Amino acid sequence: MSRGIIYTIINKQNGYKYIGNTTLAMNKEWVYHMDKSKRMSAEPLHKAFRQHGTHNFMIKELDECDESEFESKTNYWIEKYNPEYNIIVKKEITEPVKEIIKEPKPKQTKIEPWGSLTDKNRGNGKHSGVKIRGKNLSTGICTDYENARMAALSLTGDPNKNGNILLAAKKGGTAYGHKWQLLEEKSKKKPIFGVNKKTEQIELRYESIADAVRSISPDTSSSGLIKSLRNPGRFSWKGCWWFYS
Repeated sequence: MSRGIIYTIINKQNGYKYIGNTTLAMNKEWVYHMDKSKRMSAEPLHKAFRQHGTHNFMIKELDECDESEFESKTNYWIEKYNPEYNIIVKKEITEPVKEIIKEPKPKQTKIEPWGSLTDKNRGNGKHSGVKIRGKNLSTGICTDYENARMAALSLTGDPNKNGNILLAAKKGGTAYGHKWQLLEEKSKKKPIFGVNKKTEQIELRYESIADAVRSISPDTSSSGLIKSLRNPGRFSWKGCWWFYS
């Protein structure tokens, strides 16, 4: 059984929090949220990244546990902090929506602000990553999904519970009674992108570190770029923050 961490992301301007869990390294989890924000995710945390700037946020470890304890441990910390950016604590929003849907005019109910699966954000799968496969641990039946949001919607009824599924697929782990795996082949190269420090917009994309150095500064070493990639949001290179795609 793999182990992971429960963490919080804190807005340093107003103290608002987000509680999450992961089996990835903290820096990779941070890049995951950064990438979701750049892809215009409508989830509260990612909208806040765009509104306040990622430099006004910090990530901090809260707990460490086996992957099987993720749900109970995460719920414990959510109940303790009542984080403003977690969708699942917005009971005053989600519960009335379920009641309104039963009314004669369900089309008037809108939950798009909370990142629901809609015609606007559905179709290319970029909001939730690549195609994945889930194997039911009880029946052994395998099912393929276009992305983690579709899998979460099918299994839990809530597409916003895609985080655990996506992370499990990346690590070959389990979530919601299924074992997950990515269906797309991984490239031998590691694509990277640069975010302008002033505009906080993605301006540069390269297939590898070598391509970036060759294009931007062929007379210098790659150490500065590698340092930025290993410390996302802390060190810059050539006017940009750098991240793995």
